[in-house]
Amino acid sequence: MNFEVNAGENLGDTGWEDLAGDGSRQHKERLEERARMYRKFGKMAMLLAELDGTEPQNDAGGESDAIGVSSETTDSSEDEAHIDLQVESLFKQMENILGDVDKSLKNQIEYSIVNHKKINTRDALERELQSGTSIPELDIRFDKDGKPWISHSPRAGARFFFSKPIHNLNSEQVEQYSRRLSLEDGLQMFAKYKKDNENHRMVLELKELGPSSGTHNQYLENIKSLLDKHEVADSAIFATLSPSILRSAHDVFPDNSMILNGGIAPIISYNLAEKSLGPSEEKEYTAKIPHVELVFSNSTEIVERADGYGKQTGYLWTRLPKETVNTLAGLNTEGGTGAASLTIVNMFANVMEKLSPKMAERMRKYYAAQLDKLGIQKQVAIAKKNPAESLLRTKAQMGQDSIIYSDTSPGDWATDLPDYNKNGGG
Repeated sequence: MNFEVNAGENLGDTGWEDLAGDGSRQHKERLEERARMYRKFGKMAMLLAELDGTEPQNDAGGESDAIGVSSETTDSSEDEAHIDLQVESLFKQMENILGDVDKSLKNQIEYSIVNHKKINTRDALERELQSGTSIPELDIRFDKDGKPWISHSPRAGARFFFSKPIHNLNSEQVEQYSRRLSLEDGLQMFAKYKKDNENHRMVLELKELGPSSGTHNQYLENIKSLLDKHEVADSAIFATLSPSILRSAHDVFPDNSMILNGGIAPIISYNLAEKSLGPSEEKEYTAKIPHVELVFSNSTEIVERADGYGKQTGYLWTRLPKETVNTLAGLNTEGGTGAASLTIVNMFANVMEKLSPKMAERMRKYYAAQLDKLGIQKQVAIAKKNPAESLLRTKAQMGQDSIIYSDTSPGDWATDLPDYNKNGGG
């Protein structure tokens, strides 16, 4: 149902009345507009369907108008009054649900909850935004023409064995061959939600920037032009598995927050960027399987590689490169956010929790303290089961600045979350 009325048209002619006086119609229009934006949040879709079902059906040009007042006029008036009451009740419910939407959006920003779901298509991104996701994560890859696409996988096509690497296809082929969503289309959708709530943010995970560092700047400038075009550059947080890509992204976007994804290896890590423990020889070892490579590194220097080019690249750190530490720490002193992943540490701690909660807590606090010493903030994935409880425990034990990667419903955060400083102590 749409309350929009053309110029000169009487609202009463549409079958609706402005029951609450001046300004009510405009208020309802705004409520309905936001409700349809967040129509997949909680019970919103059901409520909108019920609201649509109450719309009066006028038969334009029908004989009823020419006949005049019938004996059923009284009954008709009673029916209309009943519908009016129904509509008022539905709008009250809508207002309450939108209150939950705003509470969820606020909590997601305040607790830095990034929705870490695999988004490849328009439908997937629309679903996340419509459900009230405040900070979606968008994986970025490039085709042969240098056009950025939103794709978790390095390959396009429905069938794994018959799919083709995105970087080998031109833009037209990617469009035809798969249902991938271009970054420009994704930003256009995101901008609509940012207009509704300025707090909306997005994480752009740079899966690759071409075959070598020589293409980094060109590809990043392509992203920058799109962010500027849709006026959302200040909403972008950049994440990457590659320290080389992170350095290049920081050069082009010096004021934007950065996250070093991947994993810091628990137990075998040794002070991350220090040499006080562990082997003194710096190495990088790569294990490769089709379309996937895992990099194990204790190097304090950035090793140039074709990270993510046509494949999935994962890193396991036992020591962070010095330049990466300086970049991330520098962001934090300049008022931005520079973070590194402690997700694998937290995964180990979650398993250990069942055997020894105290040992799990010590593990979380130890590695969080190492990043604190380096001046780097933390990014952690929380458990899907009991997400609010997992969030509060992680925040209490790893620090208030943790950037949380989640995989839950935005409705899970439409609640009054307790102060984690008072619940589990940090």
